[in-house]
Amino acid sequence: MTSSDYGDEDSAQRYDAACADMFAPEILGPAVDVLAEYAGAGRALEFAIGTGRVGIPLRERGFDVVGIELSEPMVDALHRKAPDFHVAVGDMATTRVDGEFSLVYLVFNTIANLRTQAEQVECFRNAARNLSPGGRFVIELWVPGIRRFPPGAAAVPSM
Repeated sequence: MTSSDYGDEDSAQRYDAACADMFAPEILGPAVDVLAEYAGAGRALEFAIGTGRVGIPLRERGFDVVGIELSEPMVDALHRKAPDFHVAVGDMATTRVDGEFSLVYLVFNTIANLRTQAEQVECFRNAARNLSPGGRFVIELWVPGIRRFPPGAAAVPSM
C-alpha cells in the first residue's frame, strides 16, 4: 500500500462537482483525444481512475478501458455512472490487472498522490508490467515555473 490519500465517501460524492472545471469540453476533450491516439487499436489502463472523468469518455469512443483505484467510494461513484466498468481496487504502484495494454495513463497531476520517490518509481514499474511491447505510459503533470522560485529555493509552499 502507498501513502496516497484515500478518498472517503464524502469526498467521492463531492468530487465531480468540486472538479467541474476539469470536465469542461475544452479541457477534457483534448486530453481524451491524445489518449485515444496513443491507445491506437489496443486497450487502455487508467491508474487512479477516480469517478471515471477520463476513462468513461475514452470508453465511449470505443476503447476497452480498465481502471485501478485505491478508493472504493470513488469506484462506487464511477459505477453509478457506468455499472459495467471494470475497476480493480488497489493502489497504482502495485496493483495488477489481467491482460496487457497499449496505453497506461495517469492524468491531472495524480502522480503527486504518491508522496515518495520510491512509490513513484514503483508506479513506473507497475505501468511497465501492465504494458504490451511498444506500449506507452502517459503522465500529465503540472510543472512549476522554476523562474518564480526565490534564489536557492527548490520549492515554494502553496496555500
